[in-house]
Amino acid sequence: MEVIHMYLVGIDISKYKHNCFIATESGVPLKEFVFENNSEGFKLFHKVLSELDQGQEIRTGLEATGHYGTNLKQFIMASGYTYLEFNPYLTHQFSKAMSLRRIKTDKVDAKTISNMLGSVDYKTLHTQFYHINELKQLVRDRDEILTNRSKTLVKLTNSLDIVFPEFKSFFNNRLGSTALFILKKYKSPAKISKLIMKDYECLRSASNGRFTYPKFSRLKLLAKDTVGVQSTIYNKRMLALISDYEYFDQSLDEIDQEIIQLFSEAKTKLRTIPGLGIIQAATIYAEIGDIHLFSNPQKLIAYVGFDVSINQSGISEHHGHIVKRGSPLLRKAIWIYALPSLRFIPTLNDYYHKKKAEGKHHKVALTHVCRKLIRMIHHIEYNQIDFDDKEIK
Repeated sequence: MEVIHMYLVGIDISKYKHNCFIATESGVPLKEFVFENNSEGFKLFHKVLSELDQGQEIRTGLEATGHYGTNLKQFIMASGYTYLEFNPYLTHQFSKAMSLRRIKTDKVDAKTISNMLGSVDYKTLHTQFYHINELKQLVRDRDEILTNRSKTLVKLTNSLDIVFPEFKSFFNNRLGSTALFILKKYKSPAKISKLIMKDYECLRSASNGRFTYPKFSRLKLLAKDTVGVQSTIYNKRMLALISDYEYFDQSLDEIDQEIIQLFSEAKTKLRTIPGLGIIQAATIYAEIGDIHLFSNPQKLIAYVGFDVSINQSGISEHHGHIVKRGSPLLRKAIWIYALPSLRFIPTLNDYYHKKKAEGKHHKVALTHVCRKLIRMIHHIEYNQIDFDDKEIK
């Protein structure tokens, strides 16, 4: 009889039920069952785990599947167990490596996750994942807030085009704090056209002296001669949108502080990369998760979605577009940093201009820079060493 030192509990998450596969460290199946995503199901899951030898290590693993597994993860921790999350793309690749058969079922997924648990440094990884998952949620929430703020600004601009089309161009097409203050306080072109010296003093103070008297006079004249539609409905809509915009703006400030606080506890060398902002660094760190799940840079490039599709037929080989899989937010963070990185990292600047000299389009050359960036990130994170321009390959 096998002496059991470790249990590998693989769980495949779905909306209404979860498949569970339990095996020993040598891969011998012990139990396979389904439990519902509710109180009764969780009790069944806990009962099965409690029947295992509690003196031995119990490893629990599941796929990162959005919010469907949130309650179960909380239940696992509350029950005194730990868990490790795997990226679905990595479990798919692991499954392909283990078998040539094209089988995709919940039972097979649970077994795959169980097998993966036996091949990773669980003790190190599961504790890191608590913080990484929280940080990942924060950076994704931030991205959603940023998107909503941008959409609100577009709607506000559209309303202004109807009510006071001359207003935004007067502020150089930027709706900054002074512009929003004027719209919120005075509400309509009719009221703006009748401003007095007391209002000028108020605006000069609100803008820290940047809103001069000539500007004040020009704005009043524009408001008086506007071709905009005088509409109470549009004015109210504009005020509501300003309120929404300010809410999203405040939410961004608050969530940025939370991200900075949580990221300060992370063991990472991303902070040593010149020109990489702390929010961008936190996003990259959180979206990658555990770097040791990517044994080489090419796997990380594939996960980010910057590898190139290849179609091969006979002796012809065609390199196509980049394969956009993995985390869109991670891909966006890398892409946004690629251009400013040329100013801060000489090797990347030289590489970009080399690609341009080869006849590459700007975006194609920048995509090559992104791949080199990802290789650099993998190198410093995997080896936990500071950034060094000379080490970029």
